[in-house]
Amino acid sequence: MKLNKYLLILLVIVFASCASPKPFVFKGLNSIKMEKASLGKNVFNAQFEYENPNNFALTLKNLDCDVFINDKLFTHYKLDTNFFIPANKSFNLPARMEVQLSSLVQNSVDILFNKPMKIAVKGNATLSKGFITKNLPIEFVTEQKLNLKSILNSAN
Repeated sequence: MKLNKYLLILLVIVFASCASPKPFVFKGLNSIKMEKASLGKNVFNAQFEYENPNNFALTLKNLDCDVFINDKLFTHYKLDTNFFIPANKSFNLPARMEVQLSSLVQNSVDILFNKPMKIAVKGNATLSKGFITKNLPIEFVTEQKLNLKSILNSAN
C-alpha cells in the first residue's frame, strides 16, 4: 500500500516537472528548388528554418500543415518521420511539396519581379520528449523574396 502511495507521488512530481514546450520560432524559407516541372503537379524541395526556444531537445513525430503564399493556399505539407530538434538552436526542416500549376500561376508575377511575398505556415505538430507526446498548433508568417533563377536552375 505504501509503495503505491510513493509511486503515485513520484508520478505526480515527474508530470508536474515536465514543462510544456514553447512553440518553434519560424525564421523563414532557406531554399527552394524545383525537382520536377510539369503542366500538372510540380515538385519542390524546400528548407524551412526554425528555432527551438526550449532548453531541452525534442523529437518532431508528425507535422501536418498548409503553406500559403500571399494569403492563398499554395500546398499542403506533411512530414511523418521522426526528426531530432536540438535545444536552444536553429534547425532546418526539409519539405517536399507537390504544387499544382494553377498555384504557381497565381504567384508568377510576384516571383518574376522578385517582389517580397507573404509566406504563412499553419497546422499542427506532434512533439515528444522521452515518453511524453504533445500536439501543438503551429502558425508562422514571414515576408520573403523567392529567387526564380535559383529555383529554375535546380530543375536542370
